[in-house]
Amino acid sequence: MRWYHRLRRSGEIAFVRRRGKVAGLATLDAYAAPGRGAQTRIAVTVSKAVGKAVVRNLVRRRIRGALDACAPLDSGFRVLFVAKAASAGVPFEKLASDVAAVLARLPVSRVPAAAP
Repeated sequence: MRWYHRLRRSGEIAFVRRRGKVAGLATLDAYAAPGRGAQTRIAVTVSKAVGKAVVRNLVRRRIRGALDACAPLDSGFRVLFVAKAASAGVPFEKLASDVAAVLARLPVSRVPAAAP
């Protein structure tokens, strides 16, 4: 189940890329900026440098799958993930750990776990 909404407007994506804090690894970069609403919104972009359409869609699905497994962020952040060409050749486990590592480097806070 997705804990985030999609960031769809190109103007918002451009704003996050220009003004957001950046964290990067060999496989992907991530940008984060405070949002205007109460929802966390995330976009995943994969350029043609990564590969043909089938490969780009696979990388995009893998990044979204890795995000589904991560703990939710606090409300109100806009996050942009930009896949690099190296992301096409790594297994899902490596890409998932890179997504978690990049999120840990960004100035976004996590929702605290509920006490049992």
